[in-house]
Amino acid sequence: MSLIKKTDHFYLIDGSGYIFRAYYALPPLSRKSDGLPTGAVSGFCSMLFKLLEEARSDESNYKPTHFAVIFDSARKNFRNDIYKEYKANRTEAPEDLVPQFEYIRKSVEAFNVTSAEMLNYEADDLIATYTDQILKKGAKVTIVSGDKDLMQLIGSKELYWDFGRSQPQAKKELESKLELGCHQMADYLALVGDASDNIAGIPGIGDKTAKQLLSHFSDIESILEHLDQLEGLPIRGARKLADRFAGNQDQLMLSKRLATIETDIKDMPDVEQIKWRGVQEQAFELFAEEMGFGSAFSSRLADLKKRQLGSGMGIN
Repeated sequence: MSLIKKTDHFYLIDGSGYIFRAYYALPPLSRKSDGLPTGAVSGFCSMLFKLLEEARSDESNYKPTHFAVIFDSARKNFRNDIYKEYKANRTEAPEDLVPQFEYIRKSVEAFNVTSAEMLNYEADDLIATYTDQILKKGAKVTIVSGDKDLMQLIGSKELYWDFGRSQPQAKKELESKLELGCHQMADYLALVGDASDNIAGIPGIGDKTAKQLLSHFSDIESILEHLDQLEGLPIRGARKLADRFAGNQDQLMLSKRLATIETDIKDMPDVEQIKWRGVQEQAFELFAEEMGFGSAFSSRLADLKKRQLGSGMGIN
């Protein structure tokens, strides 16, 4: 029997994305005892505190019952087996960030939040598979990320939250902003390319043309089936569109495969292990002491304790 109820609301957090945002948001910090860089750890903790505070506030209409932070397990994954140049244009992580990865994962444990990662897959793939499993059990999901790729997962029951830059957004709001369907995001990225992931697009097709094409056709497969109709579309440069696709069809399908997030990973960590019973006060204080943070987070820990006690959740 499933432990997940229809009233449950899962927050799935793109941990890897927020590591880099935390790193660049703060000036360099270090532990006095040995000089260990700690800026990204501190920034990540601040982000989690703020997320927990806002999500559990009395004003929130999207109160979560379950939290999970999802990480990339390694730089390379199954997409590199399909296309060896996938993300090959990215530089290595900054030297002073690398030793902080371990402590960021420890911080998640101190918050008493579930974390997950899986070899050969990206955080996006785990988030997608968890989302599919949760929705099948009738519960709700909010995806917390700044990654546009994850927008392709948003349907009628999911919310997307680029935390720190916007409020949680439903499908209708996102699609109005995107000017295309959330389910078309992989098709859009295949058409225009995604420089951050080293995914090629179709030469000569930019943002506006891609969106116009996807307003007439549901996906790139449909576009390729109707190349003879492209010159009649009310799109600037329509006469040359078929020529632009000529010789690039295999690349187009490869790009869509790379941009499509997996939703059915086998042997995933059990979704029913995701839960949150409140921050472990003693564990977090010990972690803060280990990192040399002193009392930097004491007031926020006390405030979160009050919120949790008020909600009946308690704090350990």
